[in-house]
Amino acid sequence: ADEPTTALDVTVQLQILELMRRLQREIGMGILFITHNLGVVAEVADRVAVMYGGRIVETAPVRELFAHPSHPYTRGLLDSLPVVDHAARASGQELRLRAIPGSVVDPRNPPQGCDFNPRCAWVIPECRAAVPALLPVVPEHRARCIRWNEVHG
Repeated sequence: ADEPTTALDVTVQLQILELMRRLQREIGMGILFITHNLGVVAEVADRVAVMYGGRIVETAPVRELFAHPSHPYTRGLLDSLPVVDHAARASGQELRLRAIPGSVVDPRNPPQGCDFNPRCAWVIPECRAAVPALLPVVPEHRARCIRWNEVHG
């Protein structure tokens, strides 16, 4: 399902997601769910694969990935989620969303090495030399980053 809940009212979105979960339970159906909505991912998925530049950069069980992102892009996505801070709001403090710096990779002209290296805070020369393999982080968790242990949350 490619973005099956995009532009839907929240109530209708919940109904569609519940229908999909019910079909999974009743007929043992698997679903490949493609979305940018991390809230929906957390709600529906058992496993997640994060893609950047058309390539899987991290894959893990959902809870593991949300608790311990190990690729800089995944960490950036999770860090950019809005956080409700009632104390800051009550004090009049301005709340700002975090953005991932830089521009999205141009698929016609990708950088040498890791596609994320121009935007990455952890970049080192090896990142520009070759595209890293999906490296094991813990069982069932892999990240396409040679510095995953430093990124790992």
